[in-house]
Amino acid sequence: MSLSFSTDISGPLVSIGIPVYNSELTLAATIESALAQDYVNMEILISDNASTDNSAEICRKYQRFDSRITLYEQTENIGVLGNFTFLLENAKGEYFKWLATDDIISNNSISCSVTNLQEFQRNIACSTPHLFDFEAKSSTEPVTFRLDGSEFSRINSFFRSPGRSHGLVYSLINRDLLTACPLLSIDFFAWDWCLVLYLLSKGPMGLAQNTYLISGSNGLSSSKGIYAHYGLTGWKRILPLRQFTIEALKTSSGWSFLGRSLLVFKLIFLNLKHFFLEYRILRYKLSSLRKTTVLFLKKFL
Repeated sequence: MSLSFSTDISGPLVSIGIPVYNSELTLAATIESALAQDYVNMEILISDNASTDNSAEICRKYQRFDSRITLYEQTENIGVLGNFTFLLENAKGEYFKWLATDDIISNNSISCSVTNLQEFQRNIACSTPHLFDFEAKSSTEPVTFRLDGSEFSRINSFFRSPGRSHGLVYSLINRDLLTACPLLSIDFFAWDWCLVLYLLSKGPMGLAQNTYLISGSNGLSSSKGIYAHYGLTGWKRILPLRQFTIEALKTSSGWSFLGRSLLVFKLIFLNLKHFFLEYRILRYKLSSLRKTTVLFLKKFL
């Protein structure tokens, strides 16, 4: 560990929150990417969620190395969302950023994001170009969202590719606005989409160019077990975005009447798209089961 940082502290305090659970293979790289920031006035909060591997010891090692790190060790698992919320509740910065333990950020991520937020004070958050680890290895162009325009522009831009909006949750966000979000106590499928829509209803989101966020591709959100994790099995697979839609409408008071109207239209379209997709998958599975059953009966009867 040869990281070092300047003592020339200026600019608003930034809080980086790192929620940890059994992340010993990727955790060190994540913490080092936070420590390597060229922005100085920041605190790094780490909450180990009762890990059963070597994660807690890795966190202790970095805490001993750098006084900007505050480490919390949970005595029992408080859940994924609970751990995320815990970090936010203990942050002191004007701006807050979650950093997942299989993610890394460029060393200018915080400084460029702060510059954007200070220059464009209407912006409630600032995102960075985002890509997955396997995309970074193949020199794939990162995903960017233009969310700094009008209400219609923000809604349309988000719904062009909501499935790639994962990185937006890891933006640098106005902490007071994020703390007031009513979604912090409930967990559901596509919670991250709903959080982004809530933030966008409060104002535009900037984009810090020439920076990046690289996300790990082996997390729960990228796994085949994501539906089962949220209890979306059987007939519930037909409408997986039901609760997301309800919560998105509940938290839409920040939009104008026309903005809410466009949001409703986009939500209906998105639900219909998922409905027909899951319906085709279900029909295919039932057809395969029927064919297998017929073959079995012909063979043994």
